[in-house]
Amino acid sequence: MKKIDNQVHKTILYIVIKLLLVMLLSTFLFVCSSGTTPSDCTDCGSGLIDGYLYKKVTFNDLAGLTQINVSANLDQCIRFKMDGEDFGDATIVDDCCCTIYN
Repeated sequence: MKKIDNQVHKTILYIVIKLLLVMLLSTFLFVCSSGTTPSDCTDCGSGLIDGYLYKKVTFNDLAGLTQINVSANLDQCIRFKMDGEDFGDATIVDDCCCTIYN
């Protein structure tokens, strides 16, 4: 009888541990994939609004913006369209899409 009870307890413990592990992993996935964080604001969720993308200007963007006569500073928000790999059109805006999406 003790052998059966011991085996039942081990099985229950195994199931509980497995459920806890699944719950822990799913919680981690939900927490990490939801919400807007400052790093998400670099590309502002890649959302299109009226055909334009919004983003905060990075160092890599400065040369491309200069080519289309837009003098933006780092971390300023721009509304832009791409022409292949280059900026086709861009304007500096007050509200970045991260504010719009929140």
